[in-house]
Amino acid sequence: MTPVMSPRFRGSALAILMAAVVVSVGCSGKAPGPSATTGSSATTGSAAAVQPPVPLLAEDAVRLSNDPAKTEIFRDAGLGLFIHWGPNSQVGTEISWPLFNASDDYIRKYYALADTFDPAEFDPAAWARLAKLAGMEYVVFTAKHHDGFCNFDTEYSDFKITRTPYGKDIAAMIADAFRKEGLLVGFYYSPGDFRYQWVTGQRTGHIYEPGFASTALFGPKQKNFVDYERGHIEELLTRYGDVFMLWFDGKCEPLKKHAWRVRQDVFIGRGEIPTPEQEIPGKASDQAWESCLTTSYQWSYLPGAVVRPSSEIIENLVHIRARGGNMLLNIGPRPDGRIAPADEDILRDLGLWMMLYGEAVRGVRPWSITNEGDVWFTQKRAEGTVYALAVLENNARALLLKSVSATPGTKVTLLSQEGELPWEQTPAGLKITVTRKQTIRLIKAKPAPGGQAETSDIQRLTWGLEAPVAVKITAAVPSAGTGQGAPK
Repeated sequence: MTPVMSPRFRGSALAILMAAVVVSVGCSGKAPGPSATTGSSATTGSAAAVQPPVPLLAEDAVRLSNDPAKTEIFRDAGLGLFIHWGPNSQVGTEISWPLFNASDDYIRKYYALADTFDPAEFDPAAWARLAKLAGMEYVVFTAKHHDGFCNFDTEYSDFKITRTPYGKDIAAMIADAFRKEGLLVGFYYSPGDFRYQWVTGQRTGHIYEPGFASTALFGPKQKNFVDYERGHIEELLTRYGDVFMLWFDGKCEPLKKHAWRVRQDVFIGRGEIPTPEQEIPGKASDQAWESCLTTSYQWSYLPGAVVRPSSEIIENLVHIRARGGNMLLNIGPRPDGRIAPADEDILRDLGLWMMLYGEAVRGVRPWSITNEGDVWFTQKRAEGTVYALAVLENNARALLLKSVSATPGTKVTLLSQEGELPWEQTPAGLKITVTRKQTIRLIKAKPAPGGQAETSDIQRLTWGLEAPVAVKITAAVPSAGTGQGAPK
């Protein structure tokens, strides 16, 4: 990801002197041993094999916007898993950013981490199963971050996963495993490439600033910068199966257009739609957008990270979907290939909530208003169904919804619970009595006013789940005065 930073780099004379050496070797400056390649069906074999030219749409024939049908698929999906991972995870830094204002000595040490990156416990099928359990509909995996390390077997750089001790094409393994679980596959790609800057002596002043005009040659195929990156885009879109999305973290116009020339229907996330980081916009939009949130403080693996409560992440999801956006939730896997236990717990909590109430956030659009106080709304327009999402108190709550009106065909239920809820259309609004009878998870009961204090001899427990429930209201219409125009 790209924090907001603006200081300028100073040029590096040592980088220029090393350029001829580094450009022809493996990850850190010493030639690695023979690299293994994956047997994945998503690739066409070793990057060393000669590939035929990729057919491209004519420049004047390409549509320079996302395919409308793919945009609606993306908006229906609603929830995606973001994965930032690379050799830096071995020391728990943020990915790429330690290179900013770094000395050449530190840069060499950072890049040498690729020589020991060997995530032997990586199980892509287990990752994919957990993502599906959590209710994820798509994945966005870091194919290349600002540091230039390629998590895929590219012909255009030797600084790649298949030149590490691990030796396998992780991007291909991710794509295969997640696709088999029914998730859409997307790749994060940074147009900025500090490896190129450092090797060629073209340090531009920022690690994520792409130098599309640079003519310095780089990599095994000795390409200028824009052709080097266009080659990556061609590889990702033609060798890794059905890639639904590319996600460009930085200025990307030449790459975005080239991607659409390779695959006119590929959906472009960042680079084409709003993708705020670590925040949720305050107003609803009926256009595609995506809020990118982390489970902890940084995007890459952070040892001992203090993660956000699952209830907070679920509330974030509710607010984002009520405002018409998608939530892209990031995790940073451990260097051995396992998902950190705290992140796994969050994903399992999210999976429980999605099992119970996921219908209220999948395939939905904003209601006529986003919320009435702490009650949030989504809707399925074609069905005339509205969902009201709210936190209960002691498993019960009386709702008075001013923006929703019932019709003769209306039914009101609590998702995942049998039976209907009592309701009444009143002049003040739709009154619903919500009582959760389903026994889901034991939690500590709140002390009753004036009740006996809890001691080590007595634990007061109750049934519940500390997260919003979803009330389903069928055949609903907006109340007079709220309308069905632009959501508010």
